Formats: sequence, structure tokens, C-alpha cells
Amino acid sequence: MRTRDELIGFLDPPDPVGAAVALDRPAGGVITWSRATGGHDAGEAVVSYGAGIAAAAVVDRLQEIAGQNRAVTAVRLVPAEGDDGRPGSWGVEDLAVAAVARLALPDAVAVRVDWRSVGPAAAQIAAAFGATDWVIPADDTCDPAHLAAAIGCTAKERP
Repeated sequence: MRTRDELIGFLDPPDPVGAAVALDRPAGGVITWSRATGGHDAGEAVVSYGAGIAAAAVVDRLQEIAGQNRAVTAVRLVPAEGDDGRPGSWGVEDLAVAAVARLALPDAVAVRVDWRSVGPAAAQIAAAFGATDWVIPADDTCDPAHLAAAIGCTAKERP
């Protein structure tokens, strides 16, 4: 388990490659996924990051979730709302937060990037940085099996 200071160091400034260097692909090379119309799944915690949110606050939230002894089964990483001067998050920041979430959380906790905010391409890349699950908006027509296969994984639909 990485220390709080080590995890903050990967986020400030964002260093997704450094954080992901020890990560493997999702367990068994499987990305789980579902289509959703909105809201959050039971057992899912939200972690906000990006514009106006300090790296230490992100790490503290992840460590709080890690200490909840399996009460949380998934964490959704949601970028903050941005403004004209700064988007809610930068692409490199999205990947660094995914990697740090995987480092901070037990393997039993699914790590989900916010598909609507980052899009399918970044969600796909995030699998190499610790994401293990996709929640695809119901109106999105992408093929999860195709996206997973392109990164050497298999897509498995969650019930």
C-alpha cells in the first residue's frame, strides 16, 4: 500500500505513468461494463477531482473509501465542473487519478472513470491506468467488446 504522500506525489503534478508503472491490466484481462441511464449503483462512491480540488483531498477521499471495509464496491471518478479558464480535468489528470485510485483501493473495488466526462477513448485508455469497469450511458452506441479487444482485454457485461 502506498503512503498518502506517495499518492499525492502522483497527482501534484499529475504523473499517470509513474502511478501506473506497477499496475497490471484488469484482473484476468476483463473489463466489466453496464449501460446506465443516470444515477449511481448501490455500493458506488463518487470521488471528485480536477478544477478546484486539491490532490490531497482526492487522496484523503480514496483512503477514506479504502477504510470502509467493503461497504464500497465501486468508485466513480468524476471530474469537477470547469469554467472558461480551465476544463474540469485534463486528460493526463484523468489517467493519474485512475492509477492512484487503483493503488489506494483494494482489488475488490471497481474503479470507474466518468464516461460522459472523459469519453470512450479516454475510458478505454484508463484501463491501462487502473480502471476496471465502464458505465456506458444508455444512449451511447459504442461497442464495449470492440473497445476492450483493442487493448487486449475482454468486455463482460455486469448484470
